[in-house]
Amino acid sequence: MKLLDLSDLVITKICSVATMYNDAGKHMRKIDRPRWGLIVKYEGETIYTQNGTQLRSNASCAVLLPAGASYEWHCTQAGHFMALEFESPLSADTILSLPLSKGDRTLQMLRELEYKRAAHAPFFEQESIRDAYTVLLRLFRTHASYLPSEQRQRIAPAVEHIVRNYHQPLCNEELAAMTGLSCVYFRKLFTRLMGQAPMAYVHGLRIQKAKEMLRSDFGTIAEVADAVGYCNVYHFSKMFKQQTGLSPGQYSKKKNEPSHDL
Repeated sequence: MKLLDLSDLVITKICSVATMYNDAGKHMRKIDRPRWGLIVKYEGETIYTQNGTQLRSNASCAVLLPAGASYEWHCTQAGHFMALEFESPLSADTILSLPLSKGDRTLQMLRELEYKRAAHAPFFEQESIRDAYTVLLRLFRTHASYLPSEQRQRIAPAVEHIVRNYHQPLCNEELAAMTGLSCVYFRKLFTRLMGQAPMAYVHGLRIQKAKEMLRSDFGTIAEVADAVGYCNVYHFSKMFKQQTGLSPGQYSKKKNEPSHDL
């Protein structure tokens, strides 16, 4: 399974947040887990086994258990742990170990989440989902596969500048200067890491933003074109159709058709 992308993980419901305890020697096998689970064991240790691979759950490592995953666990050292269970349309087959740093606030955040749900604080359902996202984001950011490589860090200033200024005139030379790389090498590195050339990335972001605006009745097509950085509405329409297969006008009309995939 490819690495989970947190942007694909949409939490629809928090099922439970609980503090639990396992005795040493307890063992269980789980087939096709029905819900997502996050285990933070702050006392003792439990070993999760999947396809011959073992992951340890202890004060240094949390374990993420996706819906659809099958595995076994064995408590080797008795102790308390916190379990967060939630529902999401996304399923996956591989469990993940997520490192916990010393003094990590994850456990404290889960305890606060447990309290809010038990106390039925105002808007606790909405806040539970928000807090669960916060916990997962903290953990995912410590996962080795999510840490940016040295090369990705080199182009990071340019990527950030594009995202913040996609509606402004941009060029390869300006972006390359932000990274300290030659224009030729910058373009090659950006294309390899991002899957498309810098200017193609710019246009892709502009068109994505335009689609969002057209869905929400932001304004006229000319106003949308100007808002995303196209001073020429004809150029905007050409780029939009190139990437979506529809003209902006056709796309705008389709938004009210429930059967159309926007």
